[in-house]
Amino acid sequence: MPHEKYPKEVILKDHSEVILRPVAEDDIEGLVQFYQGMHLSFRWFLKEDPCDPAVIRKWINNQELGKTFFLLAFCEGRIVGNTALLLRPYGGRKHVGRIRIIVSPEFARKKLGTWMVLDITKRAMEMGLEKIRADFVVGIEDLAINAFRNMDFVKEGLLKDYIRDENGNYYDYQIMVKQLHNWSDF
Repeated sequence: MPHEKYPKEVILKDHSEVILRPVAEDDIEGLVQFYQGMHLSFRWFLKEDPCDPAVIRKWINNQELGKTFFLLAFCEGRIVGNTALLLRPYGGRKHVGRIRIIVSPEFARKKLGTWMVLDITKRAMEMGLEKIRADFVVGIEDLAINAFRNMDFVKEGLLKDYIRDENGNYYDYQIMVKQLHNWSDF
């Protein structure tokens, strides 16, 4: 997958400068540190333990295999966010990508997540995807749900009491989808 459009610099609401670029093999340690610095509630709902270097290595390998596009955000040399566009290279969901995003709490409400979602949405359009999907834990990720709604993602489904947190409490699982459009050059 070509990465010639990176790195990109974005300026956040507080005037912080952040660099966006695809993940690389030498980011494993930095990503493990990023996730280890997160409270368990931020990473509990992921399918795999991101504090395990083997999991991060697998994510990087998936990018090399074309199964994902993984974007990192750096501020002053430190990883402060990441997002991934998960792809299906075959079958009935090949036209749909899935977004996974996590931003350091100190960068919440500064538009970093918005910049990252906009960038990965543009990448999805360039790849010819027709839809992108994002899944959220209601009551935990409400800030993200509202942000995605503002970016034209619509609620497509709700699974009641589907997710359980580390303390055994149940939460609803919301599925949101954005229809992508192929805009002509202007």
